[in-house]
Amino acid sequence: MTTWSPTTLVRVADDYDRDMGDTGAPLDSRFGRYLAQKLDDGLWEEDRTDPAAFLVWAWYVATPPVMSPGYVRIRPDLGAVRLTQSQEDRRLLVVIETPVQHGQLAPGVRPPYTVRDWETDRYAYSSDGSHLPLQDPEDESKPALLLSATLRLPADDWTLHQPAGKWPVEELLIDDAKQAVAVAVAGINRTAGHMVAKLVGSEGGHW
Repeated sequence: MTTWSPTTLVRVADDYDRDMGDTGAPLDSRFGRYLAQKLDDGLWEEDRTDPAAFLVWAWYVATPPVMSPGYVRIRPDLGAVRLTQSQEDRRLLVVIETPVQHGQLAPGVRPPYTVRDWETDRYAYSSDGSHLPLQDPEDESKPALLLSATLRLPADDWTLHQPAGKWPVEELLIDDAKQAVAVAVAGINRTAGHMVAKLVGSEGGHW
């Protein structure tokens, strides 16, 4: 079971990945099957030894919509957690998209009129019963003001994993991708977790 907290935004689902493998062998991996299938999808030859480019590709494979459920689990109340590179200088960037309910805003900047807000998806599942996803209000007969935020952060202080670039066997590709993704999971929770908590978590209402 994945346990979420206000500052935990992403988690790796290693146990599920092994359980869903084809053979049940110790190194079998559902993530690995997707990596092998997507190796020529977006990962150019020159990017295979570039730590940032390799990580962006591995993250793309590890998360929905490519893998669903993903090897990397994103907290259900968040819209998306993506990795990308700057078009200017190829800097690695974290992009977090999340709905923002009116009650998370400071009182002085909340809507000055009565409108519907994001609603909790009561049919959705969260492994720990909290941080449930939000959806459009079911009642469409009344006005709604649905706010969202995009938080973009540089990942300049991350020590990225160096991929081999060539993988004679699939297990070596899996190992490189898992190590790269683990760095990102730790970095996102450390760098962005407290910021998201002040926006939509228990400390909300200060922005």
